[in-house]
Amino acid sequence: MDAGDTSFGTATAVSSLTSSKLNSPMIMSRASSSSALTSAISIPGQTMNLHVVNSNGSEQNQLNLLPSKGDTGSEALKLAIICVGLPATGKSYITKKLQRYLNWMQYNTKIFNVGNTRRQKNAKPSGYPVQGPTLDRTSHDANFFDHSNKDSFHQREQWARETLDDLIQFLLVEQGNVGIFDATNTTKARRSWIIETITKRTEGAVKILFLESICTDQELIEKNIRLKLSGPDYKDMDRDLALNDFRNRLKNYQAVYETIDEEEELENEKYDIQYVKIMNAGKKVVSYNISGYLSSQCVFFLLNFNLSDRQIWLTVNGESEFNLANRKGGDSKLTKRGEQFARALPKFICKKRQEFKLRHLNKEYVNDEFSFHTKPQLEQEFNIWTSNLKRTLQTASYFPQEKDGGDFHFKSFRMLNDLGCGSLDSITEEEFRTKYVDEYRSQMAEKLTYRYPGLGGESYLDVISRLRPMIVELERLRDNVLIISHRVITRVLLCYFMNLNKEMLTELDVQHGYIYCIEPKPYGLDLKIWQYDEMTDDFYEVDEIELMKKKRKRVSISIGSNFRPIFKKTVSPDSSISSSEYSSSSEEEEDGMRRRGPNVYRGTDGIEPESYEFSKMHSDTASEDLDTVIMDERSPADQDIEHQVDEILKNEKLVGLLREKLQNLAL
Repeated sequence: MDAGDTSFGTATAVSSLTSSKLNSPMIMSRASSSSALTSAISIPGQTMNLHVVNSNGSEQNQLNLLPSKGDTGSEALKLAIICVGLPATGKSYITKKLQRYLNWMQYNTKIFNVGNTRRQKNAKPSGYPVQGPTLDRTSHDANFFDHSNKDSFHQREQWARETLDDLIQFLLVEQGNVGIFDATNTTKARRSWIIETITKRTEGAVKILFLESICTDQELIEKNIRLKLSGPDYKDMDRDLALNDFRNRLKNYQAVYETIDEEEELENEKYDIQYVKIMNAGKKVVSYNISGYLSSQCVFFLLNFNLSDRQIWLTVNGESEFNLANRKGGDSKLTKRGEQFARALPKFICKKRQEFKLRHLNKEYVNDEFSFHTKPQLEQEFNIWTSNLKRTLQTASYFPQEKDGGDFHFKSFRMLNDLGCGSLDSITEEEFRTKYVDEYRSQMAEKLTYRYPGLGGESYLDVISRLRPMIVELERLRDNVLIISHRVITRVLLCYFMNLNKEMLTELDVQHGYIYCIEPKPYGLDLKIWQYDEMTDDFYEVDEIELMKKKRKRVSISIGSNFRPIFKKTVSPDSSISSSEYSSSSEEEEDGMRRRGPNVYRGTDGIEPESYEFSKMHSDTASEDLDTVIMDERSPADQDIEHQVDEILKNEKLVGLLREKLQNLAL
């Protein structure tokens, strides 16, 4: 329960999360305060704001899983992060990682970059799930950043005001939780103006955290400078001219740079200012006056990332018996097809592991500004992490063990287990839709917050909460790792690394037979995706941008007294169609519903189930029996057979083999 919520009287409240009674014999009224609110813990999906009113003898509950507009408790989730530091010290890199982490934890976070305001009015971030194209923008040479140039100084201050106005608007009006002001803010005067502006405009409801990045490592600075040359200000310039201009720009900032010191602490003591200094990209961290849940989470995260070149591999277990039967959850073994994928996986990973080592020995790579380090890392270990469930352990069992000469380090984690289905574990998807209609409707309406009933039932927000230590460990880890888990877990991890929105947390299309490789880079990360080919018993690379746009296909449902389901064929979308045009299926049905290329690994038998479409009937003839289904033109069996034939005909190689077989039979 969040501290500082509206006052309580003597009352008994019933929590809709646990259905347990909270008896409160005597709780004194207390007015809410800004300081109490900003120091309260509030975790989406794990805590709630509970208001009890019993002046007329009645009880009233108000449950908030996510911050909502007009909710007084959401004031506990307001933080302005103000960057401080010279150019090329890693400010933008740090803030992007922080934004990704906070957004993934469901705190609405946005970066407001003054440089973007300068380059292009009303600049907007890329809509691509991975690095998108660079837009043409207006650039300025080093003289523009000379503080003795009064005209340019006033213009830059105006852009800073506009950008800060947007940040305050985001926090106060647009339901934002964390606004990050990404600029140099190198002088005490600029920082004092920021403090006074935010405090006055928000009436003290928004906490301020200064984030200063300091870099004394000359090799790292040189790499950052050269990386800047591929940015929007210099992308069309001669490399030598661009390098000289940026060095002059850096000198202009160094001439007026003032670090945060004890004198500034005393000057702003009345504002309860807090700050954290990060030196050489996390090698040393100094914090001051950190208070509040969000601020503490930010500092904790910043203590746990590194600049090591490494690979993070993600994949789903091989097809299991429950996958084949379209059943939820369970702890079943792999099928023959799942074992085939599991046997092929070690060969592929060993091959890519060797390629990664050789790439680090390449002289061009050593001098590449798009990598972190100048020295190759030859002693990296390779970890294999699984859940505690049989299907992931069995998938990992084909990797060579230490006794067989293998050098993989194995570990299983309960936090990587599949989403818990509670009392509905092991039921089929059809049973879920037809026998538990209310639960199914709730899941379709609230995909992110829906929690399966019964002991062990979870929501996506519960999964995010238990995966937080895993994310921190992945950020801290300097070695390579392969995570063999489940579709929900893989989807949630991918959404973290790719900084995808809330919708994609539940809707990103993740299937069996795919391997995702993530390589952290100074500009963000590289993503590559491979898909397993059963016929060649090998993997081939696929288009990561198109795949990361794809959404799951779901069975949409809207059941009322005047509605009854009609089976109707849903045409599989072409890969070129926008993801927004896709219909939305349950996890266990996706294998059969997915449109695939030739010889692609399938999680089930490849049959595409029909989707429900609901037509309104006259109330006199409407049936309440959900088992009564009107068939649309053709039976599902006929539709399935036709679909299978269509898929076979798309595979020219398979058609050729069948033709040869038929000719041999005829002879």
